[in-house]
Amino acid sequence: MSEVRGREPQALVTEAAAWMAQHLTEAVAARGRASLALSGGRSPVPILRALAALPVPWEKVDVYQVDERAVPPEHPESNFRMLQETLLELLGARAPRVFRMEAEREDLEAAARDYEALLPAALDVVLLGLGEDGHTASLFPGAQVLKERTRRVAAVEDSPKPPPRRLTLTLPALEAARALLGVATGQGKRQAVEALRAGGDIPAARVPRVVWMVDPAAAG
Repeated sequence: MSEVRGREPQALVTEAAAWMAQHLTEAVAARGRASLALSGGRSPVPILRALAALPVPWEKVDVYQVDERAVPPEHPESNFRMLQETLLELLGARAPRVFRMEAEREDLEAAARDYEALLPAALDVVLLGLGEDGHTASLFPGAQVLKERTRRVAAVEDSPKPPPRRLTLTLPALEAARALLGVATGQGKRQAVEALRAGGDIPAARVPRVVWMVDPAAAG
């Protein structure tokens, strides 16, 4: 089961960043290194900026992407570009090692296989977002990739949101993660948050053990 916590906007940012920092630090203490997978979108931006200011042992952290659009890394819609601008550039010389999804490659299936080979057996910390339609990562309602039970990274050719081609972690990769944090902000997410609370049939509700932090506009 997942948990939904309502938080005021600034408290959400502060608490989410502290939650991630704590779990990363604990993972490093337990296993020597930590793995962090980050989603794109707008909701993570202030959280990642706050995280950059916290005392995380970044030299022992590996950063992965939850999903990526089929655009070059410098493109305005690139999730990797967002990670650069909101976390990596703020950390400067302290920036961790990053494994970028090469979703701009023509052979998206090969890119998915290559990225899967880079993943650890279980990600330590994952940050997820929530779409108005209930999607998380690039796992959209009714998509064939929701049926994937073997592969941990998959190519998406027909996303209902542009651009249609993407790479994404699959449900098995998310289910294996040790700690998952989800964030939803804004009134447009209210219906999806209601579905989360009710255990509705949306992709985000199929990911277990997520701590969802939502602001008042999304909470309703």
